[in-house]
Amino acid sequence: MLGFVALLFVLEVSGLKFDIAATFFKLEGEQWSLRNHFITKTILHESVRWLNIVAVLGLLMVIVYQYIGRPFATDKHRYALLLISVLFSFGLVNYFKYILGMDCPWDLQQFGGSQPYVPLWQFRPEDQAAGRCFPAGHSSIGFAWIALYFFWRQRHPVRARRAFVTALIIGFILGLSQQLRGAHFFIDDVTTAFICWCIPAIIFHIGDAHASVQR
Repeated sequence: MLGFVALLFVLEVSGLKFDIAATFFKLEGEQWSLRNHFITKTILHESVRWLNIVAVLGLLMVIVYQYIGRPFATDKHRYALLLISVLFSFGLVNYFKYILGMDCPWDLQQFGGSQPYVPLWQFRPEDQAAGRCFPAGHSSIGFAWIALYFFWRQRHPVRARRAFVTALIIGFILGLSQQLRGAHFFIDDVTTAFICWCIPAIIFHIGDAHASVQR
């Protein structure tokens, strides 16, 4: 936790997050030319979002089978923990986006927008509309499935590590596509990854401990 807070502070104070965004902005010709590109918007944003909905619904169907088709199984609660972890990751990331009110790069004056930048630790002026860009919601589609690491790590450690790496790769690819669109800073995705690690770590710890007591 302290390490993440320190990283967040360094990236904010050093201006590195602005340097990375400025690099993308300049490469795109001083505009967010990839904002509405077919690959970044239609495929990596809209289509992936629908695929994630299908994945969550598929997990829900698996849970129904576990509780109906395997009524005496002792591990079926872990499928419920997986779903809770994934949904709670999505929910908490979006809740923070709402309450923190940070702007996207494309909203800011230095990147062609109209809003002055307001740091995370400063109060936003009442006449300045709040943004919804920190942490990163879209990359949570990948990062939320870090929960598979905790789901598999007891019985299938190799599969768990592969799931962890895959979730990170997908999350950062989706995050990069949003950065190229001007929707997020790099630190937004790092924050989302951190949240999506902490949530299943806590949920599986509590859930497995409770299941052990019940046996």
